[in-house]
Amino acid sequence: MGRVRVLYGHRPIHLEIPDESLMGVYGIRDPPRVDMDRMLEEALDSPVNSDRLEEIEASNVLIVVNDSARLTPTPRMLDHVLPRVKGDVRIIVATGTHRPPTEGEYRELILGHHYGRLREVTTYHDSKGSDFIDLGKTARGTPILINSEVFRSDLVVTLGSVEPHYFAGYTGGRKSIAPGLCAYECVEANHRMALLPDAALGRLRGNPLHEDLEEIVERVAGRVRIFALNVAITGEGRAWAARSGDIFESFYSLVGEVEDRYSVELPEKADIVVAVAPREMGIDLYQSHKALEAAKPLVREGGVVILVAPCWDGIGPRNFYDLLAGRSREEVKDLVRRNYRLGYHKSAKIVELLEKAEVYAVTNLDPEVLERIGFRPFSDPQEALDEALARVGGKVAVLPEASLVVPRLGTKR
Repeated sequence: MGRVRVLYGHRPIHLEIPDESLMGVYGIRDPPRVDMDRMLEEALDSPVNSDRLEEIEASNVLIVVNDSARLTPTPRMLDHVLPRVKGDVRIIVATGTHRPPTEGEYRELILGHHYGRLREVTTYHDSKGSDFIDLGKTARGTPILINSEVFRSDLVVTLGSVEPHYFAGYTGGRKSIAPGLCAYECVEANHRMALLPDAALGRLRGNPLHEDLEEIVERVAGRVRIFALNVAITGEGRAWAARSGDIFESFYSLVGEVEDRYSVELPEKADIVVAVAPREMGIDLYQSHKALEAAKPLVREGGVVILVAPCWDGIGPRNFYDLLAGRSREEVKDLVRRNYRLGYHKSAKIVELLEKAEVYAVTNLDPEVLERIGFRPFSDPQEALDEALARVGGKVAVLPEASLVVPRLGTKR
């Protein structure tokens, strides 16, 4: 009997899996252990296609940081950025269309030990309530509406993390600005492209949604100077690589390393895939869905995907859920085609999975909440696994950091 350790939120739990049933545990390749402070200093000392940060003259500096939905080590990054910037500093949390940060998140995750010094100059982006500057439209028709705080600055410094993303290809780089600081209607128009087959996990070249985001940021970069610092992180939030400089070129220079570490390859499709959304990646059902996307290509037709995510913040942005709840799959697909709204791409992708496999969800959510969208609720992950083994049998693949991985299928030997 194999004993596999995974995380339920931040809490370690163990799954007992019969040896003959365990296909394998497919986590990200263990990256090198580095001195994070030295790594960040070296990245800032050698920016990609840019002057060093301390060489850039600016009187008003806006530092753009991630919200708690990412594991970005923002306080440590601020340790190295703040001494290098000149001028008055303001901080903005690039929430995109997410909810505002809680005070606890500001204190513990976003600002950390800088809280006392920086909280007064820190605000958050409100996709429906902030003031926006209209920069026209992209070639694909997306309205470019950017938070006006960006243009009150001589220099914008973005701090982010490069991780696989289920329709943008990868997070990081341009995403600090778009969708991070865009108006709701801008994000909605862009994210409609997530319905297209080329908007896929781990894909950048030919990804229309990614290319649209880049066009938005190119328009912004024509108005204000942008300097980026991005890190690659493990599922535990430990940074292991960093790049700084031009927001596009520094991003691409890091993507190759991330893909090499985050790709997981199964020898064949599994009958049961345990998809874990660890730590803040399991904050709500909306964010936890990313773990399901990694499992989708790896589970066989008629198999079971077991989502392990506490969802302590509930459902999250509700559009995707309200569309799914109480409707047939055909009704959902028809509504997505005819009347797209932000979040509906997530509904469409969930329907794709449910047409292929059953979804068992181990969360803290009310069982009825899950049943209304076709998920089978469980409070205990071992119970969910035992039920799946009894129902479909076969081989079990465990993805302990499913929200981060780029899934691949190899050739069975």
